[in-house]
Amino acid sequence: MSDTFVPPPGPPEPLFIGYARSFWFGILPTLLILLDVMVQLFNLAADATVGPPIAGAIAGLLGADAAKVETTMRALSPLFALVIAQQRAGAARPYSIDPRAK
Repeated sequence: MSDTFVPPPGPPEPLFIGYARSFWFGILPTLLILLDVMVQLFNLAADATVGPPIAGAIAGLLGADAAKVETTMRALSPLFALVIAQQRAGAARPYSIDPRAK
């Protein structure tokens, strides 16, 4: 018998969300688009010259027009929602097709 203690296997460590593809390809782009939309909704009455901040920052980095970047972001938003739905669909699937496994 050995004197070294080996702990029994426990539950798996939680995954840091920054490592997940669903975060980078789904959740983050959706949150950025939502931020732009919320800024425009709440700032529309106050100052109509303020544009969307995220689209403006991306346009500045790419040297493009902010309105075109915003249009592209909004056009891609259903794709980001599909990525989130596909990545999260696995939580509803059972790990085994064996009915005895609970």
